[in-house]
Amino acid sequence: MTAYTIWTKAEYQERASVVAPKLLGQYLIHCTAETTYIGRIVETEAYGGSYRRMADDGAHSFRGLTKRTEPMFCAGGVSYVYLIYGMYHCVNIVTGPEGSGQAVLIRAVEPVAGIEHMLENRRMQAVKPAVSNGPGKLCRAMDITLAQNRLDLCGSELYIARPAEQPRFAVVRTTRINIDYAVKGKQFPWRFYIKDNPYVSMR
Repeated sequence: MTAYTIWTKAEYQERASVVAPKLLGQYLIHCTAETTYIGRIVETEAYGGSYRRMADDGAHSFRGLTKRTEPMFCAGGVSYVYLIYGMYHCVNIVTGPEGSGQAVLIRAVEPVAGIEHMLENRRMQAVKPAVSNGPGKLCRAMDITLAQNRLDLCGSELYIARPAEQPRFAVVRTTRINIDYAVKGKQFPWRFYIKDNPYVSMR
């Protein structure tokens, strides 16, 4: 049995750019009727708020509250799951105070538990980085869909947990990727990943 401690509500209340590196090495856990999926978070990106007095035009919340972005404006500690290209889900961890419109995108995880089901979900035969080295891939592997949108991360279905033992690692900080539409935000150094981890999506 994998030992861990579930994050408290208070741990989600800081800015996304502060929480994003703290999520590295933590467990993303999704409990279903079939299994408990556990992935070690190895790559994150922060969205929302501002950097050097520049608003983040790379965030979904930049243009305000909409039906889609409503979870981002909740107080930190809920999930924000959205669909891109009509086929890929992305899971985010909402952070900060209510109304701030901030969240951390989980970009990649390293499989820890529920691996057999992850492989089945990804139609793969063996564990390798391609199982979960991207936001859409990890959601498919861990069976995270729009059904997990706006969940309380202090509940029993989807949550973040601190492993009982945490190996040391170095963190790389760089600009976010795949947001060329963001005039200013594409320059924000808000992407974080564990150095040399094979499950990181892009180096």
